[in-house]
Amino acid sequence: MDTMTKSRLFRLWLVLGSAFMVLLIIVYWDNMGPAHFSLHTALSRPHALKPFPSPDSAPGDVFTSSLETWESFVREKQGPLLGKRVEQPSLPASSKPVLGNLEESVRGYDWSSHAAQQSPDPDGRQAERRSVLREFCANTSFVFPTKERSFDDIPNYELNHLIVDDRHGVIYCYVPKVACTNWKRVMIVLSQSLSGQGAPYRDPLDIPREYVHNSSTHLTFNKFWRRYGKFSRHLMKIKLKKYTKFLFVRDPFVRLISAFRSKFELENEEFYQKFAVPMLRRYSNHTSLPASVSEAFSAGLKVSFADFIQYLLDPHTEKLAPFNEHWRQAHRLCHPCQIDYDFVGKLETLDQDAAQLLRLLKVDSLLRFPPSYRNRTASSWEEGWFAKIPLAWRQQLYKLYEADFVLFGYPKPENLLRD
Repeated sequence: MDTMTKSRLFRLWLVLGSAFMVLLIIVYWDNMGPAHFSLHTALSRPHALKPFPSPDSAPGDVFTSSLETWESFVREKQGPLLGKRVEQPSLPASSKPVLGNLEESVRGYDWSSHAAQQSPDPDGRQAERRSVLREFCANTSFVFPTKERSFDDIPNYELNHLIVDDRHGVIYCYVPKVACTNWKRVMIVLSQSLSGQGAPYRDPLDIPREYVHNSSTHLTFNKFWRRYGKFSRHLMKIKLKKYTKFLFVRDPFVRLISAFRSKFELENEEFYQKFAVPMLRRYSNHTSLPASVSEAFSAGLKVSFADFIQYLLDPHTEKLAPFNEHWRQAHRLCHPCQIDYDFVGKLETLDQDAAQLLRLLKVDSLLRFPPSYRNRTASSWEEGWFAKIPLAWRQQLYKLYEADFVLFGYPKPENLLRD
């Protein structure tokens, strides 16, 4: 056997040996892992509910050390640039946002402090919410689109609402119009992903609003592919298994009203151009519209709530693009039948749920949830908002959002669905 043949065989064995070692590491991680867990992800099938984290369990740094070892290995295999974190620019500290009277009224901000009323059994309430969610996800007679797909079937771009904090082992799925601005602020403080005056923010309300909703501020699941390549989905499953996962929801119809008020009753150039102009043309027969939202408002041209409902019910709408995140169904944003959430919070019990969650995450000594976002878009307003909406439309709208009502335990609004 000549020297060249031996050299080729040696290189071949070297490549095969390296691949075998990588496979061994992956299999070992699946079966043992740093905390001796098996990779059977909790995805969309009936199973016993996991207990809340014990008050005596180890702090969040355990998550960081164990998973950083794996991530370092992946970054090394993928190349020096793939796993590199993008450093955030140092940003000036900010005080509470200054809002005009109209914006204050529509957005519903209330910066006063509210003492959270304590539920006699907050753990029991959580167990019930999660039980309802699991029951209907497992119920074969309750069907809605995407319910039966696995986590691996979810496209990468649909995972952009899952924010990861590796420092404390937390994953938050944000639902717009459900106090997500302040929960994003909390995640920034916990992950230390943003700095003000050279130091990480410590008070959530010091973080300027414009940075809170900047996608580059947060590490989300949809960014994993660029960072970890072919290992990304595997790493997501590990974090879903190990980390504490939470989301907050609200009454689906009330959320729609809130979305309409904030995006179409306030001057918003982006939403005017992208949504209001097509709605006014298609549903209000306006052929010539002002070039800017300020001109439109001055001329009294605004999208009506009826226009908005027609837009949601129009089959043409989602043929062009999926619903905007502000009115996309919560189950489409957070995939609760594919991801086993440890905590389901509700805007209707925000103060109590926030306090309970921060205790469970063992970060209540580090920060407190910002003063309550007073729910001025109250469920008692539903009848008024829907009074001029035809009954057939209301019934169709309920079918469109029925999965959110059922999965998250909101009662069917019978008063709106009958004459």
